[in-house]
Amino acid sequence: MKVIELKEALEQMPDEAEVRLAMQPSWPFEYSISDVIPLEPIEEELDEEEKREDDPEFDDTIKVVYLVEGSQLGYLPKEASDAIGW
Repeated sequence: MKVIELKEALEQMPDEAEVRLAMQPSWPFEYSISDVIPLEPIEEELDEEEKREDDPEFDDTIKVVYLVEGSQLGYLPKEASDAIGW
């Protein structure tokens, strides 16, 4: 998933809704998110399509954004498991 896709999905959600991670389909747990960490690639790794200098908001130094697992909050609710398809 790209950042733009995540933003579009989250735009449909209420601003005050909590964001959690669902993990491990066979023993589903839910986790908080503790941080968002951007990873800057080595400049040579970027291809020409990724170097969009005409877009002032584009930061070509960030290749991957990691959502960091926070605390395990407990088992994933059955309704969430069902909605995910687990």
